[in-house]
Amino acid sequence: MKTSRGRSRQRGVGMIEVLISITISAFALLGLAGLQVAALRYQKVANFRSLASQYSGDIGDRIRANAVGANAGNYTAGGTYAANASASACATANACLPSEIAAQDIYNWRLGISSAMAGGWGTVSGTSANGFIVTVYFNEPNNTVTDSSCDSTVFPTSMSAADKAAMRCFLTVVSP
Repeated sequence: MKTSRGRSRQRGVGMIEVLISITISAFALLGLAGLQVAALRYQKVANFRSLASQYSGDIGDRIRANAVGANAGNYTAGGTYAANASASACATANACLPSEIAAQDIYNWRLGISSAMAGGWGTVSGTSANGFIVTVYFNEPNNTVTDSSCDSTVFPTSMSAADKAAMRCFLTVVSP
């Protein structure tokens, strides 16, 4: 008789052990799912910051290639966001002025930023003597912290105030 009781107890303890192990496994899997979501979010942020670095390098190369236009301050004038007709016309005639090259460079650079990143925008400031400050702005996904170093006066007027508040900026100094 003792052996039959021992066996019935053993079966009950086995079921409790299985239930506890399933519960522990379920919590572990929920924790791993949360880690996966966080990893995807941080990967997106890292991708935007990497793109901002690449676009900063891109305009830096354009500035170095057009040293005459850079020294004249044509890159810090901001260029226009609309296509520059004279720069497009001079590209076919192979007779561009440094100011036209700078305007076309700024246009193409901003066009690339805006298509690559949400809320992408960029500015160039400074002088060739001290180096140009290249700033790339982008809307970081799930950003809850306002970046106080971002200058919201440079954004397009069509951008909403909420979008301006959620912008991040990436600054780089470029020496020609």
